[in-house]
Amino acid sequence: MINGFSLHDTSNAPAASAEILNGVEKAWGFVPNLHRVLAESPAALEAYSTLWRIAEKTGFTPRERNIAYLAIIYENECTYCIAGHTYLSRMAKVDNDAIAAVREGRPIADPKLEALCQFAASITRQRGFVSEADVAAFKAVGYDNRAVLDVLVLAATKLISNYTNHLAQTPNDAFMKSAEWSAPGKLKPAA
Repeated sequence: MINGFSLHDTSNAPAASAEILNGVEKAWGFVPNLHRVLAESPAALEAYSTLWRIAEKTGFTPRERNIAYLAIIYENECTYCIAGHTYLSRMAKVDNDAIAAVREGRPIADPKLEALCQFAASITRQRGFVSEADVAAFKAVGYDNRAVLDVLVLAATKLISNYTNHLAQTPNDAFMKSAEWSAPGKLKPAA
């Protein structure tokens, strides 16, 4: 890890973070390293945890949500989150070929999932400045304005985690062993 970040647990995290970490451990059976880094700031940990719960209320199925997350993460080049969301995508029964396609930056065979993947990637890459043609292509496969805005919820969630992992170089958790990923390297740290 870099920049002086630590992996906190309930014994050394600020009290407000320790409470959230306890909830994460109850829900997941362990505390992921991302949460342990975020625990330095109770506000950051709460923001991420809250957005994560809100993201589950979007109009997307778990399968769609995971494809969008992977597309956003790919654009942000977060090696920690690609590994973690590869595992979560498998749990959500996302097709292995679709997962591999996003991880490799190639098209998904399913046209609706591909449109979602492309739109989520465009939103991230263009920082929301997408064209009318991009929105139209997304809607042409059956999505609507709610879905357009729901992608923003997913992007906001991943902004916190991806940027945290870039800042801290969060180490992968044990469950990610078979899902490591090397980023394409388009993004470079500031000099």
